[in-house]
Amino acid sequence: MTGPDSEVIALAREEASECLDRIEANLLALESGDADVDALDAIFREAHSIKGSAGMVGWDEASSIAHRIEDRLAEAREQGSFPPELADPLLREVDTLRRAVARQSAPPPPPPSTPLRPEETRSVRVSTQKVDRMLDAVGETVIHHRRLDHVLAERLQQTGDQATEEELGIGEHLLDELQDSVIEMRTLPLSTITAPFPRAVRDLAAAQGKEVALDIIGAETQLDRVILDGVSDPITHIMRNAIAHGVEGPEERRRAGKPPVARVRLRAEQRGGLIAIEIADDGCGVAPELVERAREESVSLADVLASAGVSTAAEVTDVAGRGVGLDAVRSHVENLGGSIEVRSEPGAGTEVTMLLPLTLALLRVLLLGRSGQRFGLPVPSVREVVSVGETTSLGGRPGLDLRGEAIPLLDVLAPFGVEGPPLPEHPTAIVLESPGRRVAIACDEVIGNEEVMTKSLGPLLAGLSGFLGATILGDGKAALILDPNHLVRGARRGSGAPSTWRPEGEPRVEPPRILVVDDQFTVRELQRSILETAGYRVEVAHDGREALDRVGVEPNVDLVLTDIAMPAMSGFELLERIREGDDHASLPVVIVTSRAGEDDRLRGRELGADAYVVKDEFDQQALLETIDRLIGQ
Repeated sequence: MTGPDSEVIALAREEASECLDRIEANLLALESGDADVDALDAIFREAHSIKGSAGMVGWDEASSIAHRIEDRLAEAREQGSFPPELADPLLREVDTLRRAVARQSAPPPPPPSTPLRPEETRSVRVSTQKVDRMLDAVGETVIHHRRLDHVLAERLQQTGDQATEEELGIGEHLLDELQDSVIEMRTLPLSTITAPFPRAVRDLAAAQGKEVALDIIGAETQLDRVILDGVSDPITHIMRNAIAHGVEGPEERRRAGKPPVARVRLRAEQRGGLIAIEIADDGCGVAPELVERAREESVSLADVLASAGVSTAAEVTDVAGRGVGLDAVRSHVENLGGSIEVRSEPGAGTEVTMLLPLTLALLRVLLLGRSGQRFGLPVPSVREVVSVGETTSLGGRPGLDLRGEAIPLLDVLAPFGVEGPPLPEHPTAIVLESPGRRVAIACDEVIGNEEVMTKSLGPLLAGLSGFLGATILGDGKAALILDPNHLVRGARRGSGAPSTWRPEGEPRVEPPRILVVDDQFTVRELQRSILETAGYRVEVAHDGREALDRVGVEPNVDLVLTDIAMPAMSGFELLERIREGDDHASLPVVIVTSRAGEDDRLRGRELGADAYVVKDEFDQQALLETIDRLIGQ
């Protein structure tokens, strides 16, 4: 006799998990006295449903645990009331049942093939990998369409081919709709991750001898799935801090004239192009001396609390007092393209706000140009664009007087340790605002704002700090999306780069030239932009044959960076041909590939590769150091 198929098992697990979430929420409400009148009956129904489903699919252990929960609830129903002390043992039973259900495994079912009637709405489980692949495909199609539009724009202007122009417009409209639809598939409500929070708050508060209630507001707010995955841990950490050393115990709160039950509020809302997630408590607040320190140093309270060794905890415990918490939280949030703010009033509580982009897949950016490169800045971080006249001095570094306020002024390249050519006499500057700080970023030109599809820098370039990603523009060139927080911090601590206000005519040494060889357009352009931003001149080739021709006509190529698997001529063949010739036999060649096998590594060494870098094991700094070593810079 065959057992239930995988679709039935997967559905049973999903329904059991949802029932357990509701049981837990109702138990917490009964324990705190905030439950609806039918909460006890609702728990009984949910437990009975789990028992029935578990029996149907042969989960004997889960069925037995659900039956035990029913028995304990039956006693309370007969008495007509729910004793609060019953919540704790029942919550432990819920944990045991959840683990029993989790141990049951089944592959995800295929999407249903039955056609839907117009009035029906069904949910289809689709793996996140499939959604991401679809988004990548749509993104590449959008990029290709924009490049086509760019190429044809001038031709259509000359020929006046109205029909072709209209068709291109229709195609762009359809692509926009497809792009929006796929991005919507990546968004989920905050409630997707909030189910465990009430229980976590309850258990941690009990362990601290405190009484804490959690209020969740705006749980329906939609966020990018990647952002949701990334903010769960920071939210948990901030709530743990609030309970561990933010809110007071019941007696201390009574003495302070506060209700004995403390409250922690988690609220999410959209603010323009950003999502704000606030975690606030009504506890004792941050120590007054730390608030005063932030004021005296003209920095944000978040900067002070994120400093190494700073902690508001009176003693070191398992959950607080080590002075490393907020720094890790802020770093995590900034890696998602967000920022963090902290407000506190001694005796009244603390509020931590994470400001996050709506989505990481689609961003509206302000495009700017510097030293022939394109960069993008997320529009929500841009306060205004100004023309730089005379500069002031701030601690020996250039500053800008903005309506009576002196703010740091730096070249957009400076935080990356790169010296570009002289800026124009009166350069354009973008004023960026990060919580508590502002900085003016100088560039050659502001190109305009545009909504772009962002792409990950991938394993090859993921270790490079200061970038949120990249995009390919309509003319086929890559633009790197800059992290505003990195620029602001670079202004605050000063940059190690030489002064960018170098007078015209001062001699400069030409940087080395690198030839990047890869058959994927996006990879080539991203590598070009990264290396040029790091100060190198870059040529590109789409396969080994083109690269070999380029080396033949460009005698001043200083290093070749090549993939292996390419059409026409592979990276191995290219390396072999370079080593055979007399003119370029000593030319440094670095292989950068996803092929990690020992046989490939050995062949690379035998053919004379100077370095072999596997993309999945890539370290950005290590590659730059390798290049520096090989070309003697």
